[in-house]
Amino acid sequence: MERTWQPLGMDSTRFGPLPTEIAARCAPTELDQDTDTHLKGVAHDFSARILGGVCGIAGAFTVLDGLTVFLCYMLDTATGRAEFDSARTAESLTVQTRGLEPGRGLFWHPAPGTSPAAGIWVHYGFTGTGMWISPRQRRWAVLLTNKLYYTRDRQPLTDVRKPSANLSSADAAAVAVSGRHRVQSASDVSPGPRPCCREP
Repeated sequence: MERTWQPLGMDSTRFGPLPTEIAARCAPTELDQDTDTHLKGVAHDFSARILGGVCGIAGAFTVLDGLTVFLCYMLDTATGRAEFDSARTAESLTVQTRGLEPGRGLFWHPAPGTSPAAGIWVHYGFTGTGMWISPRQRRWAVLLTNKLYYTRDRQPLTDVRKPSANLSSADAAAVAVSGRHRVQSASDVSPGPRPCCREP
C-alpha cells in the first residue's frame, strides 16, 4: 500500500475484508453455501478467507479509476511516484517460467493468440476481471465482469472475453487496447472515453 497505492492516489484500493459501508458498494460474487448469501466485500478465494482475508493471489479490492491510474503509471513511470520503475515494469512483463506452457510473467502472461514478442500482456481474475497492457503501443484495456454470481460456467464470460482478446491481438491492439475502451458488464460493451496516458 505504502509503496504503490498511496503514492499513486489509489484511495479506493485496499485489502479486504472491507468495512460495511464500503462493502455495500461492491459487486457480490458467488453464493456462499455456508451462509446462503453472496460474498460481498470479502475475498472470493477460500484460501484468502482462511488466512484472514488476504493471500498472495487474492484479497485486494479496487475500482475502475484505480486501475486506470495503475495502468497509466505502468506506461509512464517517469514521475517516480510509486516504488517501481520502468525496469521493474519491464521485468514483470517478461516470461519468468522458462519452458513451462503457458508462459507466465510476474502477475501477467502473454495475451491469448499472441507471443511474448508481441508485447501484449493480460491478467485475468477468477471472478471475471481482465486487464490488458501493451507498453510498446502505450495502450491498455480493462474488463470488469462478474462471472460467479449465478454459476461457475465459464462459457458466458468466455464469449464476452473473446472480443476483448481479439481487440488485444497483434493485428488490432493499436486500435483497441486502450484506456479509451472499458467494459463494465456483459451488457455494456460499447467504448467510452476514459482518462488515458500521454500518447508518445
